[in-house]
Amino acid sequence: MTTANPVLDPARQDLDPLDRLLDPQSIAVIGASTNPAKRGYQAIRALQDAGYAHPVFPVNPTADTILDLPVTSAITDLPYGVDAALIALPAAAVPDALRECARVGIPGAIVLANGFKETGDRGAEAEARLLEAIAESGVRVIGPNTSGMLNVSSGANLVGLPGVPDGPVSIVTQSGNMLLSLVNDDRQLKGPGFHAYVGLGNQSDVRYDECITALARQPETGAVALHSEGFVDGRAVLTALAATTPTTPVVLLRGGRSEIGQRTALSHTGSIAGSDAVATAVLRQAGAELVDRSDELAVIAGTLATTTALPAGKKVAILSDGGGHATLAADALADAGVPLAELADETQAALRRELGTAAAVHNPVDVAGATDADPTVFADCVRTLVTDPEVGLVLIVGLFGGYHVRFDPRLADAEDATARDLLTISADSDIPLLVQSCYAAEDLVNHGVLRAGGVQVVSSIDHAVRAVTALYRRGHRIASASERSTLALPAPTGPTLPAGVLDEPGARRLMEAAGIDVGPWTLADSPEAAAAAVADHGVPCALKVVSAQVLHKSDAGGVILNVTADDARERAAAMLDTVLSHVPDAVIDGIVVTPMADRGVELLVGATHDPIYGPVVAFGTGGVLVEALADVTFRAAPFTELEALEMIDETVASRMLDGYRNLPAVDRGELARFLVRVGDIVASNPQISELDLNPVIASGATVLPVDVRVILSE
Repeated sequence: MTTANPVLDPARQDLDPLDRLLDPQSIAVIGASTNPAKRGYQAIRALQDAGYAHPVFPVNPTADTILDLPVTSAITDLPYGVDAALIALPAAAVPDALRECARVGIPGAIVLANGFKETGDRGAEAEARLLEAIAESGVRVIGPNTSGMLNVSSGANLVGLPGVPDGPVSIVTQSGNMLLSLVNDDRQLKGPGFHAYVGLGNQSDVRYDECITALARQPETGAVALHSEGFVDGRAVLTALAATTPTTPVVLLRGGRSEIGQRTALSHTGSIAGSDAVATAVLRQAGAELVDRSDELAVIAGTLATTTALPAGKKVAILSDGGGHATLAADALADAGVPLAELADETQAALRRELGTAAAVHNPVDVAGATDADPTVFADCVRTLVTDPEVGLVLIVGLFGGYHVRFDPRLADAEDATARDLLTISADSDIPLLVQSCYAAEDLVNHGVLRAGGVQVVSSIDHAVRAVTALYRRGHRIASASERSTLALPAPTGPTLPAGVLDEPGARRLMEAAGIDVGPWTLADSPEAAAAAVADHGVPCALKVVSAQVLHKSDAGGVILNVTADDARERAAAMLDTVLSHVPDAVIDGIVVTPMADRGVELLVGATHDPIYGPVVAFGTGGVLVEALADVTFRAAPFTELEALEMIDETVASRMLDGYRNLPAVDRGELARFLVRVGDIVASNPQISELDLNPVIASGATVLPVDVRVILSE
């Protein structure tokens, strides 16, 4: 490094550029202004108001001072190695500004300007020039078309939103309005607050996956909350999630899930949202906690950031002061697949002694008025519940914290003491608590005690149940982390083949080379050879024509079933005549002869190369019911046997695998291993753009594709 400018902080020059950008120890405001209405003035004011204690360098060619700070007249006059630049310039001026930033060692910039790809063709040309400057300069860029970046902990407020509470949740979105929404939701919830915010805008450079990884590295981040209208590189997001979520929870709200939503997202940010069914499945596979409602994002991220996950194998106990709330909570948890603990006889007996004969001491536990005059009973009940061997979390629902408001002000001290006792009980037992209270919106001392100790207090039963569900899923995710895929794609293997539809013999050979059993088969070159093959197999067979001109064999009469050695030659010849009558120019390359499949469960197994998430395997009900049931789920490949078993369990087809009615039982482990092998072949063969095994007949430990169709890309 040679520069005439003094080096600002040599110790920071070797740090990762994105780490410096997200936690800057010095900031240059390029386009600083003396006009209070301009963003270049407001940014400096926001930094001062937030207590930012590090150097700020306004850059303006004419001003001497701005807000009592000396002004640098040009970017190239800055000291070398400022951590971050806020560029408040018109779109046309940004590329040259980035090049000048590189000359003085600025590793990253936030580009506020709009007028890029989100505005159409002319904007796309401007974005192309921006991308050239990014590539030439090496400067990491957040934006353009961004609301900015905010590090609450350090006061690096490059958004201008005042009063964001400091806490453990870091946010990444494409929308400044979502930041405002999350902050307001957190205030209403009296939630734990925020550490950092990144508004990605158009994602011209810095992307979601990089922010997930970088923010999770910061010790202040307890959870990452994402709002997305589309990912530039979905596979990179999956690998970032898979690496991050075992230690740092990530909660995701997606926009653009519907067709109209996708069109809106495209006009707003230039993003493409992709298939919702695929996205939902693979993002969950990678460990993201998906929420469907905007009001859930702050509360779920806040809970996961502050609350210990429900340990795998443990269940939930509900402690209520009213049957209505208890029933609603129990029903909602059951719908979410979260099990309630079966309380031991000893637990129920202890609760009966504490609560009296009117209480319900099974689960949910209803105190039946025992706490109205003495809220400390809650602590006694929780102390008993946490000793039960099945209990891994206690959900308190009803009025807790508001007894002194509802009944008698003199109960306030008892409720405050109970709150402190609950924290001690939870800490000593290592069993998390969550509280739903009708008085959660009020500013109560005891609720403040709980929140300060990491126990979330919410007013909504729906939010409480959704939070418990997230903690339950997270516990399972943590426990099974070592059995899950990293979702990194392997190096390509296998031969390079011509693009297009691979004929069935070629497709079968490709599957066999990958270790996938497609069953016995023969390629015959004539009706006579087909008859001999049927005789060799010794059982009734299916015959299928092989011709590049016949893509839909059944429609052209190119498939016949239950062919025996006695009639094979005649039926094969008749099949070829029928095909040629439908497709006169067809070149017949042969006849595939396969034994008729034994009776079993018909399944769909397929794969595609998703434009956002890469190779993805589909599984569900197969045969003639594919379209009728639309029973299908997905996994990004490669995946593990555990993930394949989870995939199977998500489908209606799974109900037919254990001997449903007169169907044979299926070995789920063998089926899972078959799915893993399919995932491996599509992950390691990027030429495979589509793979269709439908139906796959499963019976016992046999999993056999009846038909094999492969489409190859260039």
